[in-house]
Amino acid sequence: MLRQIIVTLCWLPLSLLALPAQADSAATAAPARQGGAMFKIQRAGHSAYVFGTIHVGRADFYPFDDKVLQAMQHSSAIALEIDPGNAQGLAELMTKYGIYPNGKSLAQELPPPLLQQLNPLLEKYGLTLDAVASMKPWLLATMLGFSEYTHQGYLAQYGVDVTLAAYAKKQGKPVVELETAEQQLSLLGKLTPAEQIQFLQDSIDEILDPAKAQRSLQLMTLWRNGDVDGLAAMLAELTSDDTFTGKFVQRALLDKRNPGLADGIARLTSATPHAFIGIGMLHLVGKNSVLAMLRQRGYTVSRVY
Repeated sequence: MLRQIIVTLCWLPLSLLALPAQADSAATAAPARQGGAMFKIQRAGHSAYVFGTIHVGRADFYPFDDKVLQAMQHSSAIALEIDPGNAQGLAELMTKYGIYPNGKSLAQELPPPLLQQLNPLLEKYGLTLDAVASMKPWLLATMLGFSEYTHQGYLAQYGVDVTLAAYAKKQGKPVVELETAEQQLSLLGKLTPAEQIQFLQDSIDEILDPAKAQRSLQLMTLWRNGDVDGLAAMLAELTSDDTFTGKFVQRALLDKRNPGLADGIARLTSATPHAFIGIGMLHLVGKNSVLAMLRQRGYTVSRVY
């Protein structure tokens, strides 16, 4: 479940480069609430809207709620973690950080028991070991996470960030990047080989554990309901354990990225009136969240959806 949450709410570049696939799950009726949570931030006469996104989705996530649509329409710019439109740049960085050089292969690096666990999952998702042989373990772990969400009916093409970027392009609004893809991908690409293998092991264990798979679906329900308290409780649970992945979430997702996101939002709101900001929902919950840091900088933060 930890890997699934990282994939869904934290690492936008990885969703943009997911393998194309079709959802296996049957469509269900859309709930009354379309999902996410939106906050208005204000300081010294400047204001902006901050919306919690999710990096995979379904067609019935849309259209956005009227309050969200109005904030988007009145915005002068759409700010995201990164610009999803730069696919070529993302592909180059993925090669830099996620692909083995000089003919080295995944099969040479993984312990035999892990390879035995991996093969049935690859078959489940229509992949082969040859197709993923050049991927480093962290990239394969991400691919498995997206493949499992696709199997459950949630696709990267319906991710909220991608939808916001497409809206900005259609309306002629600039897309502002709060981070760079290299900043995000380097956090994963610089893991040691042993850490990457543990990351992959965690991912496989979660996919194969029915209870953890169910928690991944619960995450979707929390996002659809805009349940900020529920998401904060889930994040606290995940970052309180002593596993490698739990520590990585705390160190890489929260400690390294949230301060930079808060700084970027502060700079943006000072220079750009009425910006609409979309970042992964987990960055907006918990005691060390981006919103908490903005409050510390003197912003008034109020939830409006």
